[in-house]
Amino acid sequence: MSPEIAICIKFIFDLRVPTMWLLDPSGAEIAWLSPTLSGWLGSLQNRYFGLSNWLAKDRPISFWLTGFFNPQGFLTSVN
Repeated sequence: MSPEIAICIKFIFDLRVPTMWLLDPSGAEIAWLSPTLSGWLGSLQNRYFGLSNWLAKDRPISFWLTGFFNPQGFLTSVN
């Protein structure tokens, strides 16, 4: 078992979000911050539900802005 996997297992055991899930190798943030693992997974599930409904149906009238990984980029693209 690699040290990275051991660290992830320790974080999950403590019900915290593993750092590897939040940052890419350069240290840039690629996921949203959440204090607990359950909150992070709940937000992931909400994002999946919102985006899959958007793909299966027509474009929504309003958007759940925090459901996007890069809300600033989304706002820039729709302006």
